[in-house]
Amino acid sequence: MQVNIQKTIARTLIMLMIISSVLSITLIKKAYAAPEFHVSPKDNLYDTNTTSVGYRFNITIWFNDPAAVYAWQVRLNYNATLLNCTGAWQPSWDTTYLFYGKTTVKPVPSFTAGSVLIADTLMGAGSVSASGYKKLAIIELQIVRAPVFGDLSCVLNMDNVDTYWLDEDLNEGVLIKTNGNYKYSGPPITTTIYVDPARIADPLLTPSHNFTVNINISDAISLYSCTFRLGFNGTIIHATAAQLGSFFPPSITPIVVINNPTGYVEFTASLVPPDLPASGNGTLATIDFHVETQGNTTLHLYNVGIFDNTNQSLPVGETRDGYFNNALIAKLYVDPPEIIDPTLVPPKTFEIHIMLDDVENLYGYEFNMSYNKDVLTCLYIIINDALNETNYTPDTQISNSKGFVWARVLYYPPATPLTTYTPVALATICFRVKSLGATPLHLHDANLADPDGNPIAHETSDGFVMTVIRDVAVTSVTPNRDWAYAGWPVNIEVVAKNLGNVSETFNVSAFCNETLIQTVLVAGLPPNTESNFTITWDTTGVSAGMYQISANATTVPFEINLTNNVYRDGYVAIFTVKRDVAVTNVDPGTDFTYQGRTINITVTAENLGEITESFNVTAFYDGTPIGTIGVVNLTAATAANLTFSWNTALITPCHNYTISAEASLVPYEYNVTNNAFTDGTVKIRFVGDIDGDGKVDVRDVAIASAAFGSYPGHPRWDPRADITGPIYLVPDLRVDTRDVAMISKNFGKGC
Repeated sequence: MQVNIQKTIARTLIMLMIISSVLSITLIKKAYAAPEFHVSPKDNLYDTNTTSVGYRFNITIWFNDPAAVYAWQVRLNYNATLLNCTGAWQPSWDTTYLFYGKTTVKPVPSFTAGSVLIADTLMGAGSVSASGYKKLAIIELQIVRAPVFGDLSCVLNMDNVDTYWLDEDLNEGVLIKTNGNYKYSGPPITTTIYVDPARIADPLLTPSHNFTVNINISDAISLYSCTFRLGFNGTIIHATAAQLGSFFPPSITPIVVINNPTGYVEFTASLVPPDLPASGNGTLATIDFHVETQGNTTLHLYNVGIFDNTNQSLPVGETRDGYFNNALIAKLYVDPPEIIDPTLVPPKTFEIHIMLDDVENLYGYEFNMSYNKDVLTCLYIIINDALNETNYTPDTQISNSKGFVWARVLYYPPATPLTTYTPVALATICFRVKSLGATPLHLHDANLADPDGNPIAHETSDGFVMTVIRDVAVTSVTPNRDWAYAGWPVNIEVVAKNLGNVSETFNVSAFCNETLIQTVLVAGLPPNTESNFTITWDTTGVSAGMYQISANATTVPFEINLTNNVYRDGYVAIFTVKRDVAVTNVDPGTDFTYQGRTINITVTAENLGEITESFNVTAFYDGTPIGTIGVVNLTAATAANLTFSWNTALITPCHNYTISAEASLVPYEYNVTNNAFTDGTVKIRFVGDIDGDGKVDVRDVAIASAAFGSYPGHPRWDPRADITGPIYLVPDLRVDTRDVAMISKNFGKGC
């Protein structure tokens, strides 16, 4: 029986220990879980198809796992141009309310444009703790603006300093603040502004001819004004006029600026009340051009803006440029023109295309393309059906031992001669990477012919392939000073970087103007890493003047970018004539005075340089200026004594004040450490504190009584007791009733 009782007790103790452990873990987790305010629903999404302006919706502010809460406050900020707050309340009737059933003080919610502030606090002692979610506030918002198209959105933001909770001691608690979102979606943005026609390619538009383009708009919605610039090459064409298009009524007078030297037309048009906004499609402007010479140019639309009747910007979905060409020189080129890809390691493959553009009446072509046979291997060439023409005879040859690929294509009846003003791919060539390296894809011995076998003028452009990137650069050159005296060392911090993907060894040289300072070897710098080093410029014997500091990294083979090999920082000025002013002495004449007295402080300033100088000298007590005196035209190797009067009437007594003086810097000062000089301290005493112990007491009265009737030279003369004088600013050189009376008047005062 007794054994069973002992077993039962043991089991009970074990269960209690387990429960205690679980509770401890739960409490620990609870202690480390940060309480949270959050907006619900978090995402408030509406659409103009289903929701109209004026619609109201509610959000609720919840408190997760509140513990020992005495008061809370929430400020919700939102975009006042999109939403309006029409109500806010503490739902105290709701059993899920944090302070449900408690006596509280509920401040009236405060509403401002774009913000609402709401709070609640308990009365008396106590606080509230709970698990799970508890309501704090319900806020009603109203939609006040709809998008014409696209989205209008804002954050329902309570992550600010005015959102917090307090414990019973009014300490602010740890809190996570999770905002909400609002979005009102309208129709998609489809407005397009474009140049029409998109392409003018006409060899008959020779110099002195004219042509016209339109600036059109499609899918405009409620447009009230517009502005744009149309850019072009002013050496090829000139704009002569710009007129209002049909989109706006003819009563509108546009503002037109034509700048042919820079190459642009600026056009602005705006409706005026009572005009209604315009929508739909049409022509904004018509622009006339005069041909100056042969060539080609993009007609580039930029600085485009469209606005509604409140001058609010409307979104533009797309702008499309135009193109002019009266040269029509056929172009045969490699596409892409450059392949620089460190991931193209053996045996990966890639393709390039032989492209043709701006050609008329083509009936046959031939080309040869050479490449580095040690870097690439050509696998195949495919002749494409250009413009879907299939009546042709192709001949091709590949020689990887010599490093070339050749193709010739002859069209035959009923083939239609090829005419194109947009790029077409004549052939596709596939290469395999044989080894890391770089090679040009050189187009040569190319021929284009018309149906009669006559040659067609053309130009060719090569391609380039690099499977290893080699690029070194100097990315920073920083002298430690921007001026120095001849003989001073100038430390130049240089940063060189390997921007490639293989380790590099190269030299970096620093220069002053064109004179070499020093060359440093950067050895085995790994890819995408920097080398930082200091080059010291010994300026001994350097003539006075301005010197530009630069650094130059030597080029490595097949370097892809040479422009970053040189870095120029700026200029360092070198001086040879010394300029140096100094304060060499400060003498306040005393180590204490009574509050209200004026002390004359003598400061000695010197010109230690080699030319005449003008500068200012300022005296200080504890870093506070006493006054400033200008020193004018002080010749070299001379000194000036300056007197500063320090009125201590407003100076706090019972303190030792450090007295100093400082000369302002002259340009390019040789030694700045001697511009300041500190003498020591002057203690300001209470009037009547003769012994300086910080209080006026019987000791001070006794000292004055002992010196009563004395004056300088008298055997009982004690200058400390000479307190009063003319206006109490200077001693009157006698100890009399005024001095004793002043001490008595201040009796009992102290620091």
